Amino acid sequence: MIYDTSEISSSTNNFLSHRLSSSSTSTSTSTSWRCTLRDKDAFVFQRKSRTPIDLPDLQQSLSLISRSHHTSLIKLLGASLSGSYVYLVYEFVDGANLADCLRNPNNPSFTVLSSWLSRLQIATDLAHGLDYIHHC
Repeated sequence: MIYDTSEISSSTNNFLSHRLSSSSTSTSTSTSWRCTLRDKDAFVFQRKSRTPIDLPDLQQSLSLISRSHHTSLIKLLGASLSGSYVYLVYEFVDGANLADCLRNPNNPSFTVLSSWLSRLQIATDLAHGLDYIHHC
């Protein structure tokens, strides 16, 4: 699905509200926002394109990606183009992110995943998701 950039801008209050960083460091390569688009909770990631992308190429890529369904992957809902930026719209999945599960900045000795077996299961699930992406 191709979103109009004005629709994304409106849902993020002109890219001002619910702004999140994709990492805890200032070297992050993208900016993200949590918003509601077409009655769905979503995350919008802004990425600067390294090479020019035109609308037909974006539509073809979205068509291929949208066919993939795996329990370890969040769903890509759509995208938008604006100048040299691509806005990727993903479904919002409620719950802790992996970094929060593996380490807690407020209490470094605590982890939700207290055993290495749990951590290995997460790594295995991620590996299966990556394998799925590369072979679908």
